Amino acid sequence: MLLPVRIPSEPHAQYDHPMATNWDRLIQLNGGAKIYYVEPRLDVKNEVWFYNANAALVISSSGALVPSKPAKGLGAVTDRATLYQVARALVVDVEVRSEHAVVRRGVLNGSYVENVIAAGDVPALLATYRKLGFRDGSPWHATPKRVLVREFRKGAAKWTVHVDGSSVFEDWRTEHKQKSRDAAIAYANALISKKEKLGFNTRLIELTDAKYANPTPKAAATAPPKPKLPVRTKFAKPTTPYQAVDTAVAMLRDLHQRFNKYHFVAECLDLPSEKTRLADLTQSAAFFTKLHRKRIGRWRTAKASAPKKGESTWAYFVRVYGSITWILDGEVDGGVQCFHCGNVSGGGWSPLEINEGEYNIKGLVKALGADAPAGLAQFEVFHGGWHHGLSFAFDRRSVSATGESAIVPFDEGDPQIPKITAAAKIVPFGTWLHKRVQQLTATVEANIREIW
Repeated sequence: MLLPVRIPSEPHAQYDHPMATNWDRLIQLNGGAKIYYVEPRLDVKNEVWFYNANAALVISSSGALVPSKPAKGLGAVTDRATLYQVARALVVDVEVRSEHAVVRRGVLNGSYVENVIAAGDVPALLATYRKLGFRDGSPWHATPKRVLVREFRKGAAKWTVHVDGSSVFEDWRTEHKQKSRDAAIAYANALISKKEKLGFNTRLIELTDAKYANPTPKAAATAPPKPKLPVRTKFAKPTTPYQAVDTAVAMLRDLHQRFNKYHFVAECLDLPSEKTRLADLTQSAAFFTKLHRKRIGRWRTAKASAPKKGESTWAYFVRVYGSITWILDGEVDGGVQCFHCGNVSGGGWSPLEINEGEYNIKGLVKALGADAPAGLAQFEVFHGGWHHGLSFAFDRRSVSATGESAIVPFDEGDPQIPKITAAAKIVPFGTWLHKRVQQLTATVEANIREIW
């Protein structure tokens, strides 16, 4: 079964964002009526998307509220166009129906404002939203990896349809393979037409991860050019496990610097200049800063050095760099497993959290009592995600000549004790870290480039 992309239907409040919302302005835009006190979904130039007191989406365009009037009796769809802001989970979806066009502006997997305009006004409407940062997708997919699901309702009956590659899916599970993508789109449109004649109406629009290959959406000739993205940095292959630690840190530093949105490494943050970047990815910047106060910015003065005699790569990492706290926007976590740092929602959504003393293993052994597996007390947990089976620990039952121990998965809820690894077969922490960072940064950078 295809599962929806992790997109919240409504926003969370950012209580201490440096760009504080002017609530009086929103009330004024809402004609003096009460509003819902969460930050606007969109606030650029003369366009503001916010919520009224009933948590319904309200759109102010050029100082006037866009009327919400569901379309009725306009005939079949003859053409479609869809624009997206994937990172903000926003969509402008247009259905041309003879001389009219139905426009839905709103939140993916959330509420939207629907109204009818003249079909001849569609090009100007699309041009306006392109200038506001919306990108051309297709009515069936936003990016090659994310396809659009349309949900229809008639009373209590629900029906969904989406196109993925050359297949059409009904109700998520039922797949109809077609000869080509064009044939699949035609088939999906025919299914929608039949459902609409039976009284079904659009209720929801959302994105889901693609199962098959999809083409890159083509931008209109009049669309503003996409920003040029920084070139990927090439790193020399480390020749020692200590160099592997330095290279892994350099790769994270590099990604933090090259892309200043959708992620950050707490150890790289310069709070005087990156307050907004921090606030954009946390529910409360003050809480996050307090929780990770020893980690924030610590790499700004950290430099690679020669390892001390007999020092393991883990000891070298702790001495020189201290920790890793990499935070992602939920829109760029595709293909990586994430968790809340510190097992608290305000700790940041992370694929990689490394820290000395990350977990109290003695407390777990005591709590389990007689049920504690033999050898558990000799685990040293160094990676977050222990509450969700995404953590890692050193198995100190065996130690190599250079002071390294085997790295094993760790799950607080079901701690498994593997066979003791022979000292000669232990992979150094530095080697493990480099491989993991290499894989994670490649995936996350591709995700960032997809929605930039």
